[in-house]
Amino acid sequence: MYCHQCGAKAHGAYCSQCGAKLMVSQEKQGDSPRDWSEEIRYEVLLGNSRVRELIAQHAARSGKKMSADAFLELCDKAFVPLAGVSLAKIGSIVQPISAALGIKTGKMRKEFFSRPPGKVIVAVLCSLARHGQVVQKVEQGQDGCLLKAELPSDMWSFAGDLLITIERQDQGTAVGASAVIKGQLYDWGKSKGILNELFNDIAGLPV
Repeated sequence: MYCHQCGAKAHGAYCSQCGAKLMVSQEKQGDSPRDWSEEIRYEVLLGNSRVRELIAQHAARSGKKMSADAFLELCDKAFVPLAGVSLAKIGSIVQPISAALGIKTGKMRKEFFSRPPGKVIVAVLCSLARHGQVVQKVEQGQDGCLLKAELPSDMWSFAGDLLITIERQDQGTAVGASAVIKGQLYDWGKSKGILNELFNDIAGLPV
């Protein structure tokens, strides 16, 4: 078990590192959570105690001042059920909105992963938690989902948006991501760095 507040490995009722009350898994002791590697439904994945524990571990290590519980609460609120709608249909709705944002800078990237979609979605959520990129909206499609996260402002740029599409495909999962920073023409490599971090995490995080 890991502490949801500080991310430290812990056991018992309270964390020995920070004193927080430990959140006990809903599975019976000794039982293993069912396999969620092929699961495409965001709400099902987020309802799995092991998935929530993984996200909490990364949220607790973020430099952003937000507890793991607060991050997970925002993940819960961000979900928009659109089951039965294709990811392409969702994308056709989002694209005009992005195009209408006016002056902006940013980068786009697409990549295919041999990892199953459930693992990819969880890796994306862990990456967002790890880098303090708060989930604002999640739209569910029949073959994948679209996530929108906030990119915090810093010395290099204003705040922005990170749009991520995750789509089940034969033998793996396709991921597309776009970092958009409104109101400026240059971000001095911030968008490229954010996408590099995201795709490296998808490929490498042990989820």
